[in-house]
Amino acid sequence: MKKISSKSNISEIASVGVGIINLNNKGGITEDSYFTITYEKLSARTEALIKKIKAGWAASDLQAKDELRDLDIRAIFYEVEAKCIRRESPAQKRALKVKDVLDRYGMNMIAESFSKETIDVKALLSDLNADGLVADRSAIHDLNGLVRNLEDSQAAFDSSFATNLEDRMEHDKSKSATFIANELRNIINTEFCPYVAAMGQANADKFKVFAALLSKLIERNNTEVRDRLASQKRDLKESEV
Repeated sequence: MKKISSKSNISEIASVGVGIINLNNKGGITEDSYFTITYEKLSARTEALIKKIKAGWAASDLQAKDELRDLDIRAIFYEVEAKCIRRESPAQKRALKVKDVLDRYGMNMIAESFSKETIDVKALLSDLNADGLVADRSAIHDLNGLVRNLEDSQAAFDSSFATNLEDRMEHDKSKSATFIANELRNIINTEFCPYVAAMGQANADKFKVFAALLSKLIERNNTEVRDRLASQKRDLKESEV
């Protein structure tokens, strides 16, 4: 199993941490003490890193509004996914169309900086409110209400954000975030991934599926890192020209 690229930035490492937590929430490994201990370390560092990423911007009121926004995002993703995991039917097919839209963004948006998450949420809401998706949305009970909740929580966040624009002690806090990100990457690369990969072979019934999904998550991150670096390199060349 590959490791998180050493060139991953803070947000990319946080995104992997959130992705692993989401994997475990869907079908967690139980009755394995080493996995549980390592996962709890990983989860705690991920939570700490996300808080540090957002700490430079957040007053307590802004943080509370972001947490409500994150809750509304999760509710939409879980509601749609629940309707997709069932026997094929017209309603299930409509749910899959909505899921295609959600997959363009991914629930990992909640690990992004406040400003990046705001951009993604507004783009997601625009796509979900597109005329061509109205019938598909309506086929999922409660989804329209959940979308309205996210619209309301995003509007409340925007209002609070306007009063918390000063980023105090940014330099010191970015150092702290870098330190935590390196800790998280080390836990994933040297403890979590090697163990899951080994158990995927030693105890395939229990670990194989999880190991395969974890491998895809790491590979996707590393691909995004390569694409980001390539884009930066192209931009630099263009600026030089």
